[in-house]
Amino acid sequence: MECKITFGRVLSSARKNSGYLQRELCELLKSNYSIDIDHYLLSKLENNHVDIKLPEYDALVKAVAEIFSLDIGWLETIRQQTEVEQLDLSGGIFPIYVKEHKEH
Repeated sequence: MECKITFGRVLSSARKNSGYLQRELCELLKSNYSIDIDHYLLSKLENNHVDIKLPEYDALVKAVAEIFSLDIGWLETIRQQTEVEQLDLSGGIFPIYVKEHKEH
């Protein structure tokens, strides 16, 4: 089993260790840092399903470092090493809906 530090894992761990729910952290980011993300995007970030290296997340990374007292240099290094993890749906069960065709 691979044990790799990623931005998402750091974010999730810091949030949980600080006692924040995802929605609470989103509200803090919005009210204190004018960063408007919802808990769905936060979940994707925590699970590395979003490319955190994109410039649009620069302010978020700085805010996360400040909120959780993380070294910004260290967090930026982790950010640059983080790869997007594709969602594995191989074990999923998806219902199939068949529309009944009626003859006229």
